[in-house]
Amino acid sequence: MSDQIRYFRLPLSEAVSQRAARVAGVLFITATASTMAAQIILTPLLDASQVAADPQIHLIAFAVLLEIANALASAGIAIAFYPVLRRCAELAATGYLGLRVIEGAVGVVAATVLAMVISTSADEMAFTLAVHDTAFLMVLLVFSCGTLLLYPMLYVFRLVPPVLSLWGLIGGLILLVSCVLILFGQVEMGGTTDLILSLPIWINEMALALWLLARGVDLKHIGSGNDRAA
Repeated sequence: MSDQIRYFRLPLSEAVSQRAARVAGVLFITATASTMAAQIILTPLLDASQVAADPQIHLIAFAVLLEIANALASAGIAIAFYPVLRRCAELAATGYLGLRVIEGAVGVVAATVLAMVISTSADEMAFTLAVHDTAFLMVLLVFSCGTLLLYPMLYVFRLVPPVLSLWGLIGGLILLVSCVLILFGQVEMGGTTDLILSLPIWINEMALALWLLARGVDLKHIGSGNDRAA
């Protein structure tokens, strides 16, 4: 009887894990695409004098929706992926979940501040935009710290091809460097240098998402680890 129970449990567990991985893949695409689209829309708009003269309300409102979509998807990735990652390293998985929930919360704050631009007076415009930029920079900082937990788990337990894991880890470190440089005024947010330093992780997250959708995760190394522990 116990063998039969194990026989039915394993396929069910793997099916749930693969479903979770594919949901995470969809959310990776949603988060990355919405972030990139919002930045493309906002970069030419978020000049205080230009916004004050021509607020372009519809574009700003659309960017607000994109930032909210990114915030919710970012938190959703960790929630969806948690059952899989928890089987690898519970503490690291919980830390990743916490960071992405914080990232999502700060992202909602950034989107809310951006929405205030529409009704802010010209005198307060520069301050409002500065608060939004700071909040969004915090989003990127928390996100880049999250990559330092996610990608080592993906690599150690071979959930995805090692090249994706290493690429993501390096891309996350590069993004973290970019955020620190922006924080200390060495790089302009949204500038060419920032874009170049951000591209590796954004491209990686799309590649990772497509892999999760097409192939899911490889669970055999988790199973072998559990067997050794037992």
